[in-house]
Amino acid sequence: MDHVVIGLVPTVVDDDETVEHLEVVRGTMARALGMPCAIHRAVSPGALLFAFGSGAVHLAWSSPTLALTAPEMRDATPICCSIREGVAHYHGVLFVRNAAHIASPLQLRGRRAAWVAGTSAAGFIFPRVALAGHGIDPESLFSEERYLGSYGAVARAVRDDFADVGASFAVFEGGDATRPMLRSGFTQVEGCEDMRVILSTPPIPADLWVASRTLMEALGRPALEGALQALASEAPEAIRRVFGAEAFEPTDERGLADLRRQLDDARQLGVIS
Repeated sequence: MDHVVIGLVPTVVDDDETVEHLEVVRGTMARALGMPCAIHRAVSPGALLFAFGSGAVHLAWSSPTLALTAPEMRDATPICCSIREGVAHYHGVLFVRNAAHIASPLQLRGRRAAWVAGTSAAGFIFPRVALAGHGIDPESLFSEERYLGSYGAVARAVRDDFADVGASFAVFEGGDATRPMLRSGFTQVEGCEDMRVILSTPPIPADLWVASRTLMEALGRPALEGALQALASEAPEAIRRVFGAEAFEPTDERGLADLRRQLDDARQLGVIS
C-alpha cells in the first residue's frame, strides 16, 4: 500500500482549531510511518463504519463497543488504547441543563433523550445499562429519543433545549466517578458549561485505534504501535484536543474480553439489541 487513511469522528467536525490539529496528526503520522497519510472525518460512527468496511479507511479511532460488535470491524485488529488522566478507562454519563428540574434518573420519565449512536459505549449502551441497574426500563422511559451522531451534537441539543437529557463520555479525577469531572464530551462545546451530571456508568475501557487487515499485512503491529506512541509524544496538544487523550498504549486484551462479556450480558437483558 502507498498511503494510509486515518478515520475518526471528531467531537466538533468543522471547528477551525480541530481542523488545524488534525493536520498536525496527519503530518506526524506520515513521518512516523514513512508514507503519505490522509484524514477521513466521519460525521457519525455509522459513517466511520461504512468507510472502514469499504476499505476507504485503514486506521480508525473507535469506541471499544464498535470495534467489538460491528460486522464491518470483524477483521480489525485493536492496536492501542487511549490514556486519559493517567487511566485507560472512562465513564458514560447522563447530563442535563443545570436549570432543569431533574435531580435523578427517576425523573427522566417522559423526557426527550439525545444519544450519539446505538453503537456508542458512553453515548448510548452503558448509560442504558446503568439505568437498568437502577431498576429503570430504558425502553419505555423517554417520550422521544434522537440519535445525533457525535458528542458535540448531543451537547448542542441539550444546550438548545431540543433534548432534556444527553449521553456523553466523562473523565474523572483518578478515574473515580465520585471525584471531580475533568473532561467530557459536553465541556468541549461552547455554551455547555452550565450542565449537571445525574448518572455515571461503571468504568468503560478507553477508545481504541484499530487497524484493517490490509494495513496490518502491510506494516504490522510494531510499526503501528510505534507511530501512535510517536504521535502522542510529538503532538500532545493535538491528541488532547482531537482525542481527549494524553497518551496511547498497547491494548489490554483482558479488558476487551471483559467488555465483550458485559455486552453479551446487556444483550441477554434486552438493554441493547
